Amino acid sequence: MHGIKYNFTRAKRKEEKEPFREGGAQSLGGGDGKTILIAYTPVTNGQYADFLKATGRPAPKDWKEGRYLAGKEAHPVVNVGYPDAVAYCQWLTATLGQGRYRLPTAEEWEIAAGHMPKDADFNNGENPGTTPVTQDAMTQAACGAVDMWGNAGEWTSTAKAGDPGKSVQAVNLAVKGGAWNTPRTACRTEAREEFRQAASGYEKVGFRVVRER
Repeated sequence: MHGIKYNFTRAKRKEEKEPFREGGAQSLGGGDGKTILIAYTPVTNGQYADFLKATGRPAPKDWKEGRYLAGKEAHPVVNVGYPDAVAYCQWLTATLGQGRYRLPTAEEWEIAAGHMPKDADFNNGENPGTTPVTQDAMTQAACGAVDMWGNAGEWTSTAKAGDPGKSVQAVNLAVKGGAWNTPRTACRTEAREEFRQAASGYEKVGFRVVRER
């Protein structure tokens, strides 16, 4: 596997002190009570390149000749749609054999993130694009993960109200965390207004995986 390790951290509800569980009536996936671990960082360009090399899938549109731009190995991969993220999770599951990998539900993402501190440092309004996923590692989520606010938004598997059951070409999914150029208030964990069309890729949206075991 590529340079940066897949580091997973256990997310817990503060009031229960227990691993959070699969949930959300609008989730596109299901785990029914399995323990969930969330990745320390979003998926990077370097990690996604391993997947492309192994599967032959097309590269994101911001890459040049099938390669990410120089110096962006540790930046979050963007311009990947929900189907691409799902395919990556399926590949990771088959490759690592340590459980089932998938995208988090919006509820799981929020529990893992916890409340965003008012004085939190992260990439928002300071740079004209993404930065390495561990650049602001001193700012940690409730579960200990990093880069959950700003830099690039993150796909979840939670559909917009009224959309569950629609095809992937029609469904809109919740995107969490905000990006490098969204209003800081839109990065808050509690912000629930951003939905994107699942089949498309966006220059400000990447993804983070969870592992069921």
